[in-house]
Amino acid sequence: MLNKSSLRAIAAAALAFFAASAFAASDGANLTVTATVGAKCKVTAGTMAFGSLDPTLTTDPTATATVTYKCTKGTAVTSFAVNSITAGATGTTGTMSAAAPNTDTVAYEIKWTNPTAFTGDGLGASGTAKSVTLNGKILNANYVDVTPDTYTGTIGVAVNY
Repeated sequence: MLNKSSLRAIAAAALAFFAASAFAASDGANLTVTATVGAKCKVTAGTMAFGSLDPTLTTDPTATATVTYKCTKGTAVTSFAVNSITAGATGTTGTMSAAAPNTDTVAYEIKWTNPTAFTGDGLGASGTAKSVTLNGKILNANYVDVTPDTYTGTIGVAVNY
């Protein structure tokens, strides 16, 4: 059984609780969340390997390489370029070098068929990739008088969007 002073204490606590609750208030607002996804394309280039060249033959060795690219959804590619050249039928040239002290070089040419118009549908696994086959050729005259060695080089490939 509760005595009078305990009952008064309980009543005072309850009254204080309900009085405080009657004056409680709240306010709210919405937080704005933003992000910007930029137009991007991802280009992947393989290797163009001519293999072993036989200077006793009179043929012009050829090789191919595939370049693929994907772009963010809705990003339209305006041109494809190799070595800053966009005219695939005309093509471009490059040079391969050997390691020092060998100063010889082997020149090559690359041509391609200009790709059709392309608008990206995403960079993820479900995104469609566009492929371009590059056709390389080394003229026999470009390697018959060089020092036997391994020759390498790089050439830039790009999409403009």
